[in-house]
Amino acid sequence: MNNHWLNTLKFMMKCIHIEYQIPLYLVDQHAVLIEEYPAQNFNPLYTSKSEGLQLLTKHIQGKYPLIHATNFVEQYLIIPLHSYPDAITDENASSDANRNVSASDLSSTVHTTSTTLAGALIAGPFFNAIVPEELIKGIIVDHQLSFRQQDEVWAFYKKVPLISKERIYNAAVMIYFMLYQQELDIAELIQHNLHIPATSIHRVYLDSIPRLASSESLTHHENDPEYSASDRYHHNPEMERVFLQYIREGRKEDLIQWELGFPTEKLGVLSKKSLLRNEKNLGICSVTLVTRAAMDGGVNAEIAYTLSDFYIQAVEECENPAQVHMTTQRCNADFVDRVLEGQKQRYSHEVNLTRHYIFSHLYEPIHLQDLAKETKLNADYLSQLFKKEIGCSPVVYIQQQRIDEAKKLISLSHYSLAEISTLLQFHDQSYFTKIFKRYTGVTPKQYQKNRTGGERMGVGVF
Repeated sequence: MNNHWLNTLKFMMKCIHIEYQIPLYLVDQHAVLIEEYPAQNFNPLYTSKSEGLQLLTKHIQGKYPLIHATNFVEQYLIIPLHSYPDAITDENASSDANRNVSASDLSSTVHTTSTTLAGALIAGPFFNAIVPEELIKGIIVDHQLSFRQQDEVWAFYKKVPLISKERIYNAAVMIYFMLYQQELDIAELIQHNLHIPATSIHRVYLDSIPRLASSESLTHHENDPEYSASDRYHHNPEMERVFLQYIREGRKEDLIQWELGFPTEKLGVLSKKSLLRNEKNLGICSVTLVTRAAMDGGVNAEIAYTLSDFYIQAVEECENPAQVHMTTQRCNADFVDRVLEGQKQRYSHEVNLTRHYIFSHLYEPIHLQDLAKETKLNADYLSQLFKKEIGCSPVVYIQQQRIDEAKKLISLSHYSLAEISTLLQFHDQSYFTKIFKRYTGVTPKQYQKNRTGGERMGVGVF
């Protein structure tokens, strides 16, 4: 690694630390530490800093930045560094002293030659949701730590910053651009990290209007690894209801968006004696709730219960928290796919297209002619077909979905009622109030005031 490139990386590490307040480590292809900023203690649960860095670099695959959650619940952003052509090695640089190699020169050569791993830039640890003290106590119990080790662990976790997923993904894109002067497609980055089809990610992440306000960067020192959605919402019945509604309705793209942009929550605790046992208990609860939601969505009961038993057994056989998270994510995806398959059989292709278009354009004007164009049907005929299969006209269905979306925004975002009204295409706030009350029985202000009342205000807690 030539000196110019190394100096560039050192400067980047300082800039990133100032912005995100997280430590950074530069390692070579053998995970040997080259540089760190600032110098500080690593997670004491590892036998050494060297061991921790070795384990983190094992997860690198290809060129994409990786957000990795460890079995100790903290997370790291890992940026692969690729080898440089001979023209910019130290030897050639010394033999051609008159050549001035800029960062852009380096970036262009990196992507036109070999992509052999030459090292990695590791940023972390950080958390993206709040972890109760009980979970840290569970880690201590799992590893039978001495009193001195326990003090070190508590001191370490209290220093870890809480940063939203959105900011971390944006940081990954920014660092990648600083390294290579190439704009990384954030949809591909998310696909690589979540293993979700890129076609779904592109629409969800690049949507110009966010469905729900993302959590801002926080400096709280507690955490969340990649928990399943239901686990995260343990303390918020409305968030859980929304998540299960997406499963029930087969709304996979909305489920993906929810996974990416949910507000920071405090994690549920179902075992104070062991982190792994807590993860398994939460995973089993998640599987149970998702199973019921999928059955409500039309999945055959026998198939649903068979799948439920399979995933609960798979959770029990997991050997670490990361395996539990992966298992519950597979469970969510499996059930929502089966709901979608059932919808294809239950509704005509044209009605499914119409529903999908409506879900995807709630924040935009939707006209019957738009739906007719999407389905290639006559507008009147489409309206009749939709009412026959769904039970209401497309216009009424759009209103219902927008009011459901308004309820989520009122409960889970920081938008004002006027902003929500405008976002959801109601021409004035009085009309919004009228339609909202028609479907909920209360005004938006009453709903906002009593949104914690759940069932009392007709929200319902699943």
